[in-house]
Amino acid sequence: MHFSCLAPIAQKTYNFFQAQTMSAVRFLSFFLLLFTFLIFFISPCFAETSEEVRGQLKYGVRAAKEDHWDEAIYRWRKAMQLDPNNLMAHNNLAVAYEQMGEYELAMEEYQTAYRLDSQNQTVKDNLDRFKDFYRKYQRQKS
Repeated sequence: MHFSCLAPIAQKTYNFFQAQTMSAVRFLSFFLLLFTFLIFFISPCFAETSEEVRGQLKYGVRAAKEDHWDEAIYRWRKAMQLDPNNLMAHNNLAVAYEQMGEYELAMEEYQTAYRLDSQNQTVKDNLDRFKDFYRKYQRQKS
C-alpha cells in the first residue's frame, strides 16, 4: 500500500507541532530571561526602596511623637512617593492630617488606606472613629 496522499497532511501536522514546539521554546526562553532580569536587576531596587520606605515611616512616627506634625507629614508623603500603596503611610498621614485640622485630607487618606486593605483592623477602627468624629464636626460646623 502506498500512502503518498497522506504526505501533505503529515507534513502539515509536523509543521504545526514544530511551530508549537518552537513557540513553547521561545516562550520558555522569554520567561526565563524575564525571571532572571527580575531577580538580578529589579529585586535590589525593591529592597532598597523597601528599606527607605521603612526609614521614612519610622522617622515620621518619631516626629509625630514629638508633635512635629509637619515633619511627620513630609516623611509619610516621601514614603508614599516611594511606595504609593503603602498602607501605613496612608494611615499615618491621615492621623497627621487629623491632628493638623485638615479633616477632608484625613478622610481621603483613611479611605485610601481602607481601600488598600479593608481587612486591617487598625485601619477599620481608625476610619470608623474618624467618620463618627467627622459627622459630628460637620453638624457642629453648619
